[in-house]
Amino acid sequence: MGVIRGLVRITIVLVSAAWLSCAIADKPRIAIVIDDLGYLAINDRDVLSLDPSIAVAIIPDAPLAPYLSRQAARQQRDVLIHLPLSAVRHDDCQFEATCVEPEWSPLRMASHLRWAAERVDQAIGINNHQGSRFTADHEAVRRLVTSINLLERLHGIELFVLDSRTTAQSRLEQKARAAGLATARRNVFLDNDLSSEAIEAAWKNLIEQARRRGFAIAIGHPHRETIEFLEQAVPELAARGIELVSIRQLLDRPKSSGDDDLRPAAVLP
Repeated sequence: MGVIRGLVRITIVLVSAAWLSCAIADKPRIAIVIDDLGYLAINDRDVLSLDPSIAVAIIPDAPLAPYLSRQAARQQRDVLIHLPLSAVRHDDCQFEATCVEPEWSPLRMASHLRWAAERVDQAIGINNHQGSRFTADHEAVRRLVTSINLLERLHGIELFVLDSRTTAQSRLEQKARAAGLATARRNVFLDNDLSSEAIEAAWKNLIEQARRRGFAIAIGHPHRETIEFLEQAVPELAARGIELVSIRQLLDRPKSSGDDDLRPAAVLP
């Protein structure tokens, strides 16, 4: 009888441990990326004071780009190149940044990406700044994805792709995954509206999506309102049963390319 009770206790312990392991594995996860860094010294500094799991996306043209890239890397924070792409509306490329245009060749795009990677020299990924016109253009996206593969092949610079989804017609994630690149996509913009009620509603949406799907990705910007909100909200995540992780932990990593015409050899001499 004592042996049976002992076996029962062992079984209960093993089942409990297995349940706890599954519960931990199933804990909803979120990742946050703050875009547009490089122009606002004080706000950018305060972004770097946030939890180091929060990634930063730095515009390569920005005057503070090299400094911020290195500072973020010292914090072991994920760094992305926030690549300006041509937009339908509110295109600031003529005044503040160099936009990759849809008609550029893959080699020209790869050359520009190499320059961007030198400016944001700790980058492990790339996401689009603006780009509603570019990312909806099938051929433009195909050339961009080819250029990212070229960058790795010619210069050994490997970048994952986060689709900022500035338009519902974006093809960036789809084409990047088909080319064998690690990818992710934005689920929520935190601060399209800077009112406290709107940011709170976007945050609630992020949490709900994470609970429903297992994970969710948010993009915000270095606005004072966003920074102050995250300073308060991020420390409360654990109590809500949500885990904040780095963007690299939520990447979809395909094993191989399923689209031969996106491979670098297609545009090499």
